Amino acid sequence: MLDDIAPEAGFVAVAIVSRSGVPLAWRLPEEAHVDNFSTMAATLVGAVDVILTGLHKASSDRSVITTDGGVIVAQAITEGAFIVGVLGTLTAKAEAALEAAANRAKAVVGSDEL
Repeated sequence: MLDDIAPEAGFVAVAIVSRSGVPLAWRLPEEAHVDNFSTMAATLVGAVDVILTGLHKASSDRSVITTDGGVIVAQAITEGAFIVGVLGTLTAKAEAALEAAANRAKAVVGSDEL
């Protein structure tokens, strides 16, 4: 499920993670630590929710963080899981690939089973 989106769309890392930080599926560089990656991704998504809630805004199904070193994109799959990718530049091809992977994952597990 993740093999077809990683390199072709420009992703250097991609994972499906539970909201509590448990890695469910991943395609990461060999030197990456999946537990650190997934825990920090869940922390980041949770922090975005806390910020938005504190401002009386609705939580987002999609978060994009742009840094000097690249882009991190998190897309909700269900209430309990999301897909997160890291890439150099966010392109329309990358956005479409991440959305398609999220939809495939949701179809595999059902709407809220993750």
